[in-house]
Amino acid sequence: MADAIVPTLHQLCSVHFANIIGDGRVPSIDCPLPTQIGDAIFTALRDQGKLNEKTFDCFTKTNLQISRFDISRCECFDPNALAGMSTYNKLEVVNISHQKCPSSPERVCVLNLMEFVKNLHPDTYEKLRYLNIGGLGGVTCVFVLRNFPNLESLILNNRPICQRWLSYMSSFVPNLTMIDITGTMVSDITWLRCFPKLEVLIMHNVKVRTGCVHRSLSTLRALRVLDISKKVTDFAGDGSQESYTDLALAVVDILNDNKECPWPELRSIDISGNPLAGMGIDQAIEMVDTIILRCPMLQRVSVMATPLDGHSYVTPGNRNVMIVNCANRLNAMQALIQYWDTDRDVFTSHALHAVYYCLQSSYDDFNDLEVKKCARVVCKAMKRHLGNIGVQMAGSACLYHLCKMKRIRRLSISEVQECMERCLDAAETYRQMVQLQKNVWLTICNDYLLQLPGVDFYRTCKVALESMLSSRDASVARMTIAIVSIVTPKMRPPEAKELVGDERYVRHLVQLLNDNLRTLLNTPGPHAENSIFTLKFTLSALWNLTDESSTTCEVFFDAGGVLICFEILDIFENHSNIQTKVLGILNNVAEVPCLQKEIIENERWLQTLCDCLEGDFRKRDESGRNRSVERSYFAAGVLSNILVCQTWNNVKISKVWVNDLLTSVIMSWPNLQNAMVSYRSFLPFVRILSETNYSGAQMWCLWGINHVLAHKEKNAASMGYLTMLQQSDIPVHCMSLSRSEITHPYVRELSSQIEAAWLRGADIVGSEDASSLHLSFVQAVA
Repeated sequence: MADAIVPTLHQLCSVHFANIIGDGRVPSIDCPLPTQIGDAIFTALRDQGKLNEKTFDCFTKTNLQISRFDISRCECFDPNALAGMSTYNKLEVVNISHQKCPSSPERVCVLNLMEFVKNLHPDTYEKLRYLNIGGLGGVTCVFVLRNFPNLESLILNNRPICQRWLSYMSSFVPNLTMIDITGTMVSDITWLRCFPKLEVLIMHNVKVRTGCVHRSLSTLRALRVLDISKKVTDFAGDGSQESYTDLALAVVDILNDNKECPWPELRSIDISGNPLAGMGIDQAIEMVDTIILRCPMLQRVSVMATPLDGHSYVTPGNRNVMIVNCANRLNAMQALIQYWDTDRDVFTSHALHAVYYCLQSSYDDFNDLEVKKCARVVCKAMKRHLGNIGVQMAGSACLYHLCKMKRIRRLSISEVQECMERCLDAAETYRQMVQLQKNVWLTICNDYLLQLPGVDFYRTCKVALESMLSSRDASVARMTIAIVSIVTPKMRPPEAKELVGDERYVRHLVQLLNDNLRTLLNTPGPHAENSIFTLKFTLSALWNLTDESSTTCEVFFDAGGVLICFEILDIFENHSNIQTKVLGILNNVAEVPCLQKEIIENERWLQTLCDCLEGDFRKRDESGRNRSVERSYFAAGVLSNILVCQTWNNVKISKVWVNDLLTSVIMSWPNLQNAMVSYRSFLPFVRILSETNYSGAQMWCLWGINHVLAHKEKNAASMGYLTMLQQSDIPVHCMSLSRSEITHPYVRELSSQIEAAWLRGADIVGSEDASSLHLSFVQAVA
C-alpha cells in the first residue's frame, strides 16, 4: 500500500465538528476561537455537501467567527436564512456563486444583491476584499457593490453584465486588482482603462467587437495574469461567422508595436481555444515565441486547443517557461491541474483524455508521486464536473488504468476510497451510458478494492443493482452481479434489510437467473460460459440477500425463484458448487413458515432434495474442500426446516423416512478441514431445536454449530461465534439434549461438544462468572 497522506489534528477536528453540525446539533464551544478554526469547519461542512439553511443556522449558534463565507454550488439560501451573517464582523471573502434551485437543479437562481447585502455586518462593508457572484442566472441591484470600496477581487462570470455597468463601477471600487468577466455580455473593453491597478484579468470566452483593444490592454501595466482563452465545442476550430477581435493576435500586435513590453510583470497568459486566424504550426510557434521573448517575467503559456496543442514546443532563448498543452505526460497533467477547478469543461475533458492515453500507453513512466497526484486530480475533476459526460467518460477511463489489478496498491486507502466514490457518482448519474458503466464497474471489480476497510458496501451494492436494472448490456450485468455477490455479505444487517426492501432487485435477479439458464440451454459455446459465470454470481447474491429475510424470500418465491432453483438442480446435477448455492437459497426459503408447505406439497422437489443428500463424502477437490458434504449439508438444512412444519399431509414421502435418511447421512459426514458456511445469528437453529424432536433435524443444527465453532478463526461473522453462542438459547437446548435419555446418541455427543465449547468461552470472563452462568442454564433446563 502506498504511503497515505495523514490528516492533521486540525483537519480531523474540523471534519468532526462539521459532522456534528451536519447532523443538526450545536457543539458546545465556550471560548472564543481563531477565525481559522471557524473557516476550516465551515469549509468542511460545505465540502461534505451538508451546508444548507438548517445547518447554517446551527453554525451561527456556535459563536464561531469566520473570515470566509463560501456557499457556492449549494442550494439557494432564502434571504431570511442569511440573517445570521450579521454576526460575522471579520468577513473578507464572500462567494455566493452558482447556487442551485432546490426544487429543480436544472433551473438557475436569480441573485438579488440587495437582499444579500442587507444581512451583512456593517464592518464587512469596509473589510470585504473578495466577492464572487458568478452564475448562470440574472443578477439585480448590482449598484449595491458600491458599498465595498476596498474590494480587490470581483468575479462576475456568466452573469448578464455589460460594459456600461463596469464603467459605472470604476469610481466605487478603485482598488480592484482582479476581475473575472468570463462569459458575460461585455463586447467593448474601453472600461479597462478605468482600472489601471488590475493584476489579474480573466476574459474567457468574451466576444470583443470594439473598444480600442490595443490601447485598452496596453494601459494595464500592472497585469500579471491574462486569460483571453475561448470556449470550444470541439478541437477542429471555431466555425463561427461572426466578426470578433482575435485577442491573441491583438496581444502579439501590441508586443510588436511597442519597443518596451506593456506588461513587464506578466507571469501567465492563456490563449487556449483561439484559432489564431487559422495559422499553421510554424506561424503559431512564431507567435508564441514573440510572447515569450517580449515578456521577461513570463512563466506559463496555455495553448490548449490551438495548433500547438499536441506539439512538443521548445521555448526560445533558454527561457524556463511552462507550456500548458497535451503534448506529453507532464504537460497533460499540468493542463488538468490548471483547468479542473474552472468552468471550462471542454478543456478539463480534453486534458483528461490526454492523461488517459498516457496511462494507457506508458503507465510505467509514472512514478509513485505522479500516480498519486494523478488519482487525486482526476477525482477532483470528476467531482467538480459531475454534470459533464465527457469529463466522466475520460475520468472513469483514467481511474480504470490507475486501479487496474496490482496498480491499485500504489494508492493509499483514502485515495482508493475517493476513486470508488467518484466511480459510483458517475454510475448513478449516467445509468444509460453503457461505456461509462463499463469503465466504472471494470474499475470497481477489483478484489483488493472490495476488501478494503471503509468501503461503503451498501452504496456500492445499491448503485450496482440500479445499474443492472438500467442497462441491459451483458458485460455490465456480469460485472455488477459479481460485485453484488461479493459485497452483500459485508453489509451490516440493517443495511441489507433496507436494500432488499426494494422488490425490484430480487425480481430482476430472478429474471437474470432465468435468462441465463435459457441462454445456457439454447446457446452452446462461449455464450454458455458467460451464462454460467453470471448464473453463479447471481445465485451467490440471492443467497446473501434472502438470508434471514422472510419478506425477500416471499418475493423470491412469488417471482418464480424456487421453481428456477429446482430446475437448476436438475440441469446441474454434476456441478456441486452450483447446487450448493441453490440449496443455500432454498435453505433460507425453507426457514419461512408460509413457504414450507409449498415445498412439501411438491413431491418431485422433495425427492430432489433427498437425492442431493447423497454423495462421495471422502472425495476432496484440489483446494481440499469436500463439495459433496457441502451440498449434502444445505440439502439437509432445507429438509430439517420443513420437518418443523405440521402440515405434512397427502405426501408419499413421510416425515419419518426423511428423518431417518437425514440421521443416516449426517452421521457419515466427516469433519471438514475448511469452513464452508457463515451465519449472522443462530436463530434458525434455535427455532428448529425449539419446535421439533426429530433427531435428524436436531443433528443437522448441532453439526452446523460445531462446524462454525471449529472454524471460528477462519470464518467471518458480525460478532464472534462464541459470543453469538453465549447470547443465544443454544446452550439451554444442548444441556437439555445431553441429559435426556431418549436423545439420539450422536445428538447427545454433538450437544456435549457445544456445551464444552460454551464453557471454554465462558471461562474467558472469569471462573465465578462462568460458574454462575452455568448454574443459570442448569436451572433453566430444570
